[in-house]
Amino acid sequence: MENKIKILLLVSAVLFFSVSYNKADAIPDISAQSYIVVDSETGRIIGSNNPAEKLPIASTTKIMTSILAIENTDDIEKKIEVPAECTGIEGSSIYLKPREMVSIKDLLYGIMLRSGNDAAETLAVYAGRNSKDGFVAMMNEKAQELGAYNSNFTNPHGLNDKNHYSTAYDLALISRYAMKNDLFKKISSSEKYTAESMNTVFYNKNKVVHQYEYGNGIKIGYTKAAGRCLVASAEKEGTEIIVVVLNDHNWFQDSYKIFDWAFENYKSYSITESGQFAGRTDDGRPVFISDSFSYLLTEEEKDKIRFEPKISDPYTLNKGSMTISGSYNIYLDNELIHTGSLVRGNE
Repeated sequence: MENKIKILLLVSAVLFFSVSYNKADAIPDISAQSYIVVDSETGRIIGSNNPAEKLPIASTTKIMTSILAIENTDDIEKKIEVPAECTGIEGSSIYLKPREMVSIKDLLYGIMLRSGNDAAETLAVYAGRNSKDGFVAMMNEKAQELGAYNSNFTNPHGLNDKNHYSTAYDLALISRYAMKNDLFKKISSSEKYTAESMNTVFYNKNKVVHQYEYGNGIKIGYTKAAGRCLVASAEKEGTEIIVVVLNDHNWFQDSYKIFDWAFENYKSYSITESGQFAGRTDDGRPVFISDSFSYLLTEEEKDKIRFEPKISDPYTLNKGSMTISGSYNIYLDNELIHTGSLVRGNE
């Protein structure tokens, strides 16, 4: 009984919020054929329509291209030679010339800010170890690794191909992953960039970073087949939201409406903190929460969080300087939203 009382006190302390609350307003109507709204930190979906519909995604493809190129490059300052076959690509371009020496960094900015198809091809060949096909295979492997099971890539730029597609849900997964990379996020959020190896300045085509007060990325795309596609990100007071809209003629304004709605109705709250006291074992030893956890919630939902600990004896599983002494689950109503460990210090 003592343990249960202490756990109740813990939850009361963690979830000490205002008594008054308002139910979240309905998500605004938007014109996208498919869309999704997610919490960047936890991946919680707070709005969607047809999120699993397989659609052409145009240059939002380059989110995957850029993060893979970053992960497979040791030195972004390195200059590489532009293969002749990577120049003159149709669509958006940064006008690379055959055998021109360009830094990998400038190519990355050229991909994300100017949506250069020639830059995407050049980095795909380089990061794919002189094989664009090898790089495309890497794109599909990474998609599977991230759980983007309804995506298939046939090229690094997103020009139309009937076998090249993704979904709003999958793009959100890929984008959450990419935005956790500091370099990618820096590039994506830039309003402009001076490409020294090309002696030019790139201005970001993504109006989100220019127009929306809290906008911080990430990529636009357009082809006649795909329509207007946008993956947009915005952060306000520690809450970061990712919006994906596919085939949406009002792409920017729709994303801004959704951001306003999300920030008005949701906030990221700290549910547990690493090292927080969580109760005692039967023989009186204190146990603590191993990890910090925050979750996107409405005012109404805060009262529906439930914390359930499972303190165990004996101590059989060691984890560094700590010993696992059980686990805990966090529920929103009856939905499990997080599982973590309970630990005690080794003596």
